[in-house]
Amino acid sequence: MRNYSDPIWTELPEGMKRAELYPYNAPNYGFLLNRGKIEPIPENLNLSNKIPILAIGSNRAPSQLLRKFGTKEIVAVTPAIVRNCDVIYASIISYYGAIPATLWPKEGSEIKLSIIWLNNAQLEIMHDTEAVGKAYDFVEFKDGLIDRKSLFYLGSKVYGYVSRSGALNFGFNQSKIRALSAIKAKKRFLKSVNQDKAIKLVSKNIWGRNKEKDIYLFRKKIVSDKIYRIEIINRLRNIGITPKNTPWTVLHDIELNSLDFY
Repeated sequence: MRNYSDPIWTELPEGMKRAELYPYNAPNYGFLLNRGKIEPIPENLNLSNKIPILAIGSNRAPSQLLRKFGTKEIVAVTPAIVRNCDVIYASIISYYGAIPATLWPKEGSEIKLSIIWLNNAQLEIMHDTEAVGKAYDFVEFKDGLIDRKSLFYLGSKVYGYVSRSGALNFGFNQSKIRALSAIKAKKRFLKSVNQDKAIKLVSKNIWGRNKEKDIYLFRKKIVSDKIYRIEIINRLRNIGITPKNTPWTVLHDIELNSLDFY
């Protein structure tokens, strides 16, 4: 049974919980974020004038959409199956201390994601929160990536965000990429880990320590010290693994009003 009123969807985690719980709870069915409330998608909803954005991480979650758009906006979210890709940890850390997600080409994989439908003003807000040109690239996905049978109201083009720093390397002498265990897959060929394992790896590589107290202090410094955070982001970018044969094209004609995020 689909429960649109469960407060688990709209709770906004704060403090360290905001990083620990990433990418947050998200329904596995379509919904309408209607001015702060989660509702079923109306059968007659017209999305022909909206821009479809593939949501791969926290943008799937009602709580994250509420954080970005507040309680005055209306955003439709529909389910999607993405083929030959997986959602993995990016080689970056967010301004609130989480290791975020990015898309990664992986032959044979099928993952359950979502499409969020935005107007032009909402898209500008999303660009800012994704720090386009700094943390993420805005891309257009190639035909065949998304199973159109799993979508509603879908036009010819789908867009989204991919990390500019590539994948976080969980290995040392060899490259090891890990998927987000919180993102469900129909078929998965990469090993998956949770957020706790990802931040432990980064803390170990940066501080040489990965005990719970050390991770707390590391995240606290990331959040409170922007200069330090940028230093760590640059270090992670330098060791990121770059994907090859990507099923997307980077769009460069993006102008941002600000780069407050990341």
